[in-house]
Amino acid sequence: MPVEKPNPQQLTLRFKCHKTTILLLVDPHDNLTSIKAKLLEALKVTNVSEIRGQPLPTEPDDVLLGVPVDLNDPAQGWTDLEIPEVEDDIRKKGSKKSGVLNASPMGAGLKDGAVLAIRFRSEASDADDLNMGDNDWDVVMLTFDDEEGSQTKETDAV
Repeated sequence: MPVEKPNPQQLTLRFKCHKTTILLLVDPHDNLTSIKAKLLEALKVTNVSEIRGQPLPTEPDDVLLGVPVDLNDPAQGWTDLEIPEVEDDIRKKGSKKSGVLNASPMGAGLKDGAVLAIRFRSEASDADDLNMGDNDWDVVMLTFDDEEGSQTKETDAV
């Protein structure tokens, strides 16, 4: 993977799966499929073959992304970033129209340093993965207790 020179327009996105965090520098206008491909490539280059016992997928479409329900409190859960394609009755019958959030980080309203949850669609059961609830994201966020000054782990739906 060639090293890219950073520029001021790029965003740093934080991808989380359980306790694993991957930082990735992306262009705000890249589509999410190419960002998922960069994420998989970055993991493969660093010799990561699995996360929490689940092997890395070979296709970017098998990587699912989630965003916090409440940006100020990730403990409230995560929801899918991608909106399923819907038919557009006004233009042409049967044509597919992609949701705005599918287009790019900028279209999804992601800012520099945004946190995205990741999970992988298993090959064994695609139907079960599509029916996974919003609370099925395995993300562990580190929090700090103000009173005690100690660190605690806050988990979100394992």
